[in-house]
Amino acid sequence: MKKRIAIIFVVLISLGGYAQSETISPVVNEKSSVSGFYNRVNLGILGGSDVSASFHVVNGYRINEHWSAGFGLGAENFRWNSYVPLFLEGNYSLLSSGSTPFVNVMAGYLLPFRNVGSEKGGFTCGGNLGFDFFISDHFGITTSVGYRFAIISTETNGWDDFLNVQQANRYAIKFGVIFK
Repeated sequence: MKKRIAIIFVVLISLGGYAQSETISPVVNEKSSVSGFYNRVNLGILGGSDVSASFHVVNGYRINEHWSAGFGLGAENFRWNSYVPLFLEGNYSLLSSGSTPFVNVMAGYLLPFRNVGSEKGGFTCGGNLGFDFFISDHFGITTSVGYRFAIISTETNGWDDFLNVQQANRYAIKFGVIFK
């Protein structure tokens, strides 16, 4: 129960993040040419051997016109089990304009949502190609497609104790909003 309360608290804190920016160039019409904090909220579908919904919240810092990095968490399912992915991500924007394609990589750990004892979670990583479109200086929409890999461990106790390790190769389709 304490684990669920802690997870809910972290998600609420992430959603309450705000953006702070400072201009790094005197160009007026370049909406993405600011550095500072950002918040990205994505909703998507993970497909492959098992289709499920995916929800991620990422709080990060835009270093310059092209590079940004962040910490994310979310909720997703695999084989009828719910997991909370905790991950680090890095983004590279291909253009310096407000609307730009990007490349994204992430790596982290899948925590089991229920602490049943048999679910151990596991490592996850992936990459995305996407497009950010900023409607204003501080609000935009995003879409991406990508690949996710996970190694998930399950321990079975009974007559014989054994550890079941599953590999998941999944595609990801995501839509979301960005606040900066």
